[in-house]
Amino acid sequence: MNEEAQHNIPDIVNQVDLPVYFVIGKFDYMTSVNAAKNYYDSLEAPVKEFIIFEESAHYPQFEEKEKFTVWLNKTFNELLNGAFES
Repeated sequence: MNEEAQHNIPDIVNQVDLPVYFVIGKFDYMTSVNAAKNYYDSLEAPVKEFIIFEESAHYPQFEEKEKFTVWLNKTFNELLNGAFES
């Protein structure tokens, strides 16, 4: 049995104390958007964001490099400027 089946993250982690970002490609068939969204909805975190890249599968950081870089820089700058402090 593989490790993922033995240790299902949604059953183990239901709360984190830091910002959480779910970044997923619309055409990702390794991790379905619906499964990821269900976990996202159940997860407690001070800041959460669910980002879907419309032209990607499992690797939006490579498949939509420019859009991913813009999102990453924007998010990083917001964190640096304290926009998400609770």
